[in-house]
Formats: sequence, structure tokens, C-alpha cells
Amino acid sequence: MTPPTTHRTLSTAGSTRGLGWILAAALTAAGAATGEEPMVRRQFREVDTLFANPGQGWMSQSRRPPAAPRFPYSVVYVRFNWADAEPEEGRFNWALIDDVIAAWRPRGATVALRVMTCNAHSAGYYTSPRWLFDAGCRGHEYLRGGDDPTSGGRRIPRIEPDYADPLYLEKHGAFLQALGVRYDGHPDIEFLDIGSYGIWGEWHTPNPAPVEVRQHIVDLYLRAFRRTPLVFMSDDAPVLKYALARGTGFRRDGVGSPWHEQNWVGSKKYAEVTEMAETWKRAPIVFEWFGDYDYLTAKGWSFDAAVDFMLRNHVTLINDNIGRVPPEAMPALERLARRAGARFVLREIAHPATARAGGTLPVEMQWANVGVGRLHRAYRLCLSLADTAGQTAIAEDLPDDPRQWLPGEHVVRGTLRLPAGLARGRYLLTVGLAPPPGENRPFRLAMEAPEKDGRYAVGEVIVE
Repeated sequence: MTPPTTHRTLSTAGSTRGLGWILAAALTAAGAATGEEPMVRRQFREVDTLFANPGQGWMSQSRRPPAAPRFPYSVVYVRFNWADAEPEEGRFNWALIDDVIAAWRPRGATVALRVMTCNAHSAGYYTSPRWLFDAGCRGHEYLRGGDDPTSGGRRIPRIEPDYADPLYLEKHGAFLQALGVRYDGHPDIEFLDIGSYGIWGEWHTPNPAPVEVRQHIVDLYLRAFRRTPLVFMSDDAPVLKYALARGTGFRRDGVGSPWHEQNWVGSKKYAEVTEMAETWKRAPIVFEWFGDYDYLTAKGWSFDAAVDFMLRNHVTLINDNIGRVPPEAMPALERLARRAGARFVLREIAHPATARAGGTLPVEMQWANVGVGRLHRAYRLCLSLADTAGQTAIAEDLPDDPRQWLPGEHVVRGTLRLPAGLARGRYLLTVGLAPPPGENRPFRLAMEAPEKDGRYAVGEVIVE
């Protein structure tokens, strides 16, 4: 006769107290397994909590942490002028970046960057350094700005470099190499936009360079940054195809405009960029609002349609430039923040109630990714046993790679090997996503269970 299987729900709220307390709470909530109940099966409730999980979700644009953040931030996004970063040739002002890193590091947030060589919001004439033009680089003077905040700042004369000028390519390439030497692979740098071309580095300009030149600018980034993820601007469809073929992600600045939404994946403009629809499965997708909430609604554009567009296109990160949002629109914004990137729930776990030292503990889990994207960091699925004092007695990574858990349900089966010398007694079974080597930010799970440092109490095992 097959022994009965228990079916219990572990619903104790998470806590920052020690695992010893967590063990007691888990046993109170779930009950103790006995020799008459050789298998236990527990289910967990999904929660709506917003997390600042690494590399995804809501992205601040403030160089200093705000006193009252809209949502938890995992990334802060910074754009800067080349002229400010290299005011004299070969003399670099890295404080532009390092000060932001230092300000946000205590909050556990990383920094994403874009360098601009043409900026219609610049305070003066130059975005690329004056010394570049003094050395003979050609340029195009332009006027942009005025009443519409999305068109630029003050309507004053500014200069855009001629991107096809060999002097521009040489000097800017040298700057990107220096930037890469300092920041490529830096643990506090999340990603780098491939900017450097067009107004705001958005790859649109009234003075276009030949496609070969534009591809060369992409190559400058690819040579300088081999470890830090790169994200390409999507306005330039021919070069987007070139960049995606070389492993970059992409971003759209301008979500909310119906024109942008109509000219997207599958449209005539992107007909040749066939890999665009699948990029989210291997690289970050970043979106920015066309303007703030009041601007969008004043234009008669649908805020809800913009939210749905981001979710439908598997967004990883969202720039926080939406401004004031009325209470009635906040549920949609919270839904966007909650589902951006990957969001994991352990729905159910089953394992024997008892195990023998020197043997194995088989475990079957039902996971779900209820987000719209993919995990892009090398987190590892880890099982562990903690003793009654809350100390980890044994921990083991399972071979399943959470980066492969696309949206939907996933069954995971694994075993925890128990050393022969493991002390007999009662242990708490925990599960979590262990961070990549050299990192210490846990990845929070959207499940109701006792938690400490990213480890979730999911059951009890008696080792005999």
C-alpha cells in the first residue's frame, strides 16, 4: 500500500530574524513530519511585494538616492556629456561616475551609463569637447529646444560632431577605450548604452553618417567593453541588426507615442531585424517614457497602452521619467514594476520527511516565472539544510539554470547529498537563488515563506 502524502501550506510571513526563529515558525505553520508520513508536499502563496532584484525593474535617474523613492530601485541610470568626462584630451573626470557609484552602493543599486556627444539639453555650445573641434574636427551647428520639453532645453546654438570625421572616430574611440579600461566588468556597472551618435546619443540626427561609420561606432564599444552588457538604441534599424548580431540588448526611448508603438517589431521599419523579437531571451530590454504622465495625457496618448507595450515586449528595466502619476493610474504602474524582468515563485515542493546521513534527499519543485522577462545574471538554485541554531549544515547548487526559466511553469527535480558525518536530528530545508561569485545581493522570491538573506524556509527534514 502506498504511504499517504501530506499536503500542507507554509504561509508564515518573511522575517529578518535569525534562522533559529524561522525554523520554529516553519514548524509551527507546517507541522512536524513523522515516520508515518514519509513524504511532505507544501504549497506557497504568491505575493505582490515589489523587489529591487538585481539588474531589473525600476531604474532611477537621480544621481543621489531620493528620500522617498517611488519604487525599490536596482539600477540608477546616468547620462553624461563627453566634454564633462574629458575636459582636456587625456585628462578624465571619472568622478562623474564614481560619485554616483559611491552614493548608490549602500542601497545595493548598480549604475548604467550613456555618454553623449550631442545633447540638446546641454548648458552651452559643446557636448563633445571643445578641444576636439579646436583640433580640426568638423561639426554641424544646430538649434533645438523650446516649449516642448521633449525637444530639448534652451533654444541656443549647439554643435554636433561630424561622426564620419576620422578625427572624431580616433579621439572618441580613445575615450571609449579609457572608459572600458576603468569600468568594463566593474561590479557596480550594470550596462552601457551604445550612445555617442545623434542627439542625446539616441541615434537620430539631421546629419547622418554612412552606415559603415555607424557600424564602426558600435565596434568601438564592442572592443572597449567585453564583459559589461551593452544596449543599443533602436532608432537606427540597419545598425540595430548589426549590433544584435554581436550580442547586444536594445532600448527604446519614446514609449507612449503611438507612432513609436506602431513602428516596432514586425513593422516595415524593422522588417530586416528578424532577431529583434527574440532578443529578450538573451539580453536586456530597456524602455524609457516619451514624456511624463502629464505630457502623455495632454497629447491624448494612452498611458495604459504604454504600460502594456512594455510588458508585451518583455521589458527588463524602465527609466523612472514618468513624473507625477495620479492614484488611479498607480496600479498599472505597480503592475509594470512588479512584472519587469524575471519574477520567480516556488509554488510547491515535495520531499521525503526523513533521510539518512550518507544518502541523498530527492526534491521536486514546481517553479513559475510570473514576470515578462528573463534573468540575465548567473544566479544559482541552491538547496540547504540548517540546524536548529539556524546555521547552514550543508548547501548544494542544483544543475538547473534559473536563467533558462522563461515566463511560465517549470518543474525542477534535484537531490541534496548528505555527508555520512552529518549529525542526526531535525533540520530546516531552505531554498534560494545564490548570487554569482563576487556578488552578495540576494534575488528575492515572490512567495510567502520565512526568509533571511535570500534563503527561504520551505520544509523540515529529519536526518536519521
